[in-house]
Amino acid sequence: MANIFETSIDLLIGMDAIRAEETRYNIHKTANDFLHNGDYQSAEKTYRDALLIYPNKPGMILGLASVLALNDKSEEAIELMEKGLPLSINEKQKSTIRATLCFLYLKCGKIEKAKKLASELPHKRESREVIQPLIVKGIDISEININIKHIVLGI
Repeated sequence: MANIFETSIDLLIGMDAIRAEETRYNIHKTANDFLHNGDYQSAEKTYRDALLIYPNKPGMILGLASVLALNDKSEEAIELMEKGLPLSINEKQKSTIRATLCFLYLKCGKIEKAKKLASELPHKRESREVIQPLIVKGIDISEININIKHIVLGI
């Protein structure tokens, strides 16, 4: 079949996509290992090199932005976060980046931007830190209804 379509077997069965995903995973793993060992320069280099191959991947953009935030390169981190956030579909990643961005705005004297973004962050009542313990504890229907009302109405 590959000969008929003048392509490779790998392309037909999606191996190129699988390999690319594995490569991106390994890049993140390597950068995170550097980060956890306090080697921010190597983590930064890892992501900068990765962006040459994957220039529009939000994970790479936001990964570099996070490293830059830790490396006290706030202005560049802000620029990359503002670029990468709209591209990301990962809600956890976006939530983490938005919270970090609030502090970067403060660090750079952009108080109004920090206030505006902070006002858009998820409310505490909608966080897993609040909801998971309730689930584990086991709550009755009346408590469930109270929590639904609390979340929906903000009271």
